[in-house]
Amino acid sequence: MGAGNHGGFGATKGSRHRMNLQLFANKAFDEHGHVTEKSLADHREYFWGKSVAKIEKILNKLGYETERRPSIHHDSKSKIIVTKNHSKQKNITQVQVSPGNKRHGFVPYVKISTSDHGRVKLVNAYEEDYKSDGNEKAKIYFKRRRKK
Repeated sequence: MGAGNHGGFGATKGSRHRMNLQLFANKAFDEHGHVTEKSLADHREYFWGKSVAKIEKILNKLGYETERRPSIHHDSKSKIIVTKNHSKQKNITQVQVSPGNKRHGFVPYVKISTSDHGRVKLVNAYEEDYKSDGNEKAKIYFKRRRKK
């Protein structure tokens, strides 16, 4: 899927959303690196097509200390960024970037875990394209349809 060695998923449809990284940070995060479910939902498109390295770079600029690791599931191509210094002001505990998998219908997504808002999954597909086993623990936001 175009993952390459840099941890990115540039072949995903979200890669059309290129933008300045600082602008991206200012849209979804407050000045301390805090996110809300609303800020993630309102700016979901900014996460799609971003490599793990780009998301990690933003977190680092916001003061997060991070560690990258692969998924613990043997068949997953997801990459995970774990924050080591989350706090009340820096509430992201983990970011999972997935190019898609059989379990969810091969659609890419970014799942963000927070210490105060739970998990939010930003799916780069319409709801009907996403497959769920009915055991979701995250609040899911799908691709928006354009108004005609």
